[in-house]
Amino acid sequence: MYSIISPKDWGLSAASSQSTPTDAAADFERRLGHPIELVASRCAHALEEWLPRHFDEESGSFYGFYDPVHQRLEPPQLVNLIAPWLTLVGYDRTGNANLLKMASRAAEWLHASGMVIHHPMSMAMGGVLEPGAPEAWTKYSAEYVILNLGLYARTGENHFFERALQSGRFLIQAARHGFAVKYIVSGRLRESWDHHGWQAFGRAIEALLCLYEETGDEVWREYAFRFGEHALSIQKPDGGFYLINGEYYNTDLAADPIRGLTFLYEESSDRRFLHSATRFADWHLDRQQDDGSWQMTIDTDGNVVCPTVGPGDVPNIAIALLRLHRATGDDRYLQSALSACAYSLSVQITPESDYKYRDDAAMLWGFWSWIPFYDYTVSADQATHHVRGLFFLMDYLRAVAANGSKV
Repeated sequence: MYSIISPKDWGLSAASSQSTPTDAAADFERRLGHPIELVASRCAHALEEWLPRHFDEESGSFYGFYDPVHQRLEPPQLVNLIAPWLTLVGYDRTGNANLLKMASRAAEWLHASGMVIHHPMSMAMGGVLEPGAPEAWTKYSAEYVILNLGLYARTGENHFFERALQSGRFLIQAARHGFAVKYIVSGRLRESWDHHGWQAFGRAIEALLCLYEETGDEVWREYAFRFGEHALSIQKPDGGFYLINGEYYNTDLAADPIRGLTFLYEESSDRRFLHSATRFADWHLDRQQDDGSWQMTIDTDGNVVCPTVGPGDVPNIAIALLRLHRATGDDRYLQSALSACAYSLSVQITPESDYKYRDDAAMLWGFWSWIPFYDYTVSADQATHHVRGLFFLMDYLRAVAANGSKV
């Protein structure tokens, strides 16, 4: 129940206009401003029409971003850590084996790409490298665990399980070395753990709890809680987590702390973790903009560093708020998630929108990477967060309608 890939992982049934009670569907439309049929249709277009155009059949991997100005697809890279989650969601909802195969091929491409360290003599075995840099990152390795466990759960193929274990061991070593953000594997300096960069304790907690859930091995649970204790020690008095060098908040790193700390509370009933999660969620509620989004980067003094919005981060935060709503019953978190998902729908490129490049087949039904527009790009990992967020919202609201506040 700790995986973050699909609503099915949380025990939620897929919502549709037929399966959702009429009064609940009306409430959904009132809250979100769109009927459930329209939201489901938009998600299906993104999954079934847009996403395949961004998959390279020859290499078996997802391209990087698409630039409509020059009509250029970036070569495959770490987008393949996240984009396969969307095909797994689609497989869960439709049973389409081709979607499962697409996710498997992307994971195989990653394994063979040279970006995942699997040489047995490496002290960073299981680490996932930043493209073009000799750095294996904790946050990427946690995502690799989640992807491979997701594939193992759906295919039963043991090599996916072994790869998840491998990268889980990397997370343990990161924790042992002061919760390091990365491992420097070469260069002028000797190999070493490094604390400069993006702290990703939330993703590590999620990955480690998934490993514990799959194996029953207490070591994974122990290290998840070690990351959680570390989180409690670095939360700022205003409730925020400033996870870039201890100075900057960034929306890319915002959803996982809320989810991870909520998971630790659910696992232990230790209210310190719930208190921490609600403080950070309340920090977001105080800063949510009128359109439902959050500004990308803020420093510890409250100064906005970058007022641009990363649209894909917004529905990912919404997913975390839904889990917190389930743990607390506090309707403020559900309302915030609804606003965030309404924003998500507003940045999808549809035939009816007046967005530039909507006539480009590689753009239609995708979601913008930046608002306000920076380079007019779209990418598969961004779309993954949007469509997952909308699916989670639809399925969660259906469960609320069926079961009341007990979801």
